[in-house]
Amino acid sequence: MDNSQIQQDFDRYDLKGQRRALLLRINHSGADSDLEIMKKLFNDYGVQFEPPVIDKTAEEMKRAVSDFRDSINGSKEDISCVFVVTTSHGNRDVIVGADNKRLLVKDIIEPFGDELCPKMKGKPKVFIIDACRGPRKDLGVPLDSAADTTTSEEDEKTRTYRSSRVPPCINDMLVAYSSMTDYVSLMSDLGSHMIVNIGEVFGSATEEEHVYDLLVKANAKMVMRSSSGDTTKKVVMTIESTLKRLLYLGRKTGTGTTNLERKDTCFLS
Repeated sequence: MDNSQIQQDFDRYDLKGQRRALLLRINHSGADSDLEIMKKLFNDYGVQFEPPVIDKTAEEMKRAVSDFRDSINGSKEDISCVFVVTTSHGNRDVIVGADNKRLLVKDIIEPFGDELCPKMKGKPKVFIIDACRGPRKDLGVPLDSAADTTTSEEDEKTRTYRSSRVPPCINDMLVAYSSMTDYVSLMSDLGSHMIVNIGEVFGSATEEEHVYDLLVKANAKMVMRSSSGDTTKKVVMTIESTLKRLLYLGRKTGTGTTNLERKDTCFLS
């Protein structure tokens, strides 16, 4: 093995072991589509997922997260990566259960820290949080506006910053939110903007594209789509990362695309 191959292996997370995922879904328009998109994505990339947790209370979802973590810690298999995906109503730093009670996002993330989940120490943990993060709407700028040359280029870049409530001590973590703090997310009956665009980008990806860059691509598509139309409503994905290496999912077994053509609607907490 030459030095370049050794360096490449060092720069990447080792994903030779199993990949596990947990899906949390609260019923809303497009939720079934979100679920099917993520199930296909996980099937394509060889990710084993638990039976989806559907329309449960906040406490039941919290318990499902803990049970998933415990199953990982207790597994005799080598597990190289975990995913937790939520699609639900929400607000700042919370998602909302079927009982309209709130589950803190940190209660989804913290159980996978090094102390509580030693099985995943030094291994990547990916969280996709698809929910409103507040009531504000970003009206953006029309794509043919004179300001387009500066505003759109800036907005298509993923805005990365840390929410004050997200624990900074979770190593090897990647969290993708469907909007900025205090802003709504957009969805249609075909699925949420975030999940639809993630499905399309990952569905057409090559094995040499890593997860962070794929999420940035999905964000760019989401911004362009949400900024077009007669009524401009822009959403910007937010990514927070403590990954120390590049995360490649490798070759997928299938491809998939989803066309988002129907009128968008906002869902508020």
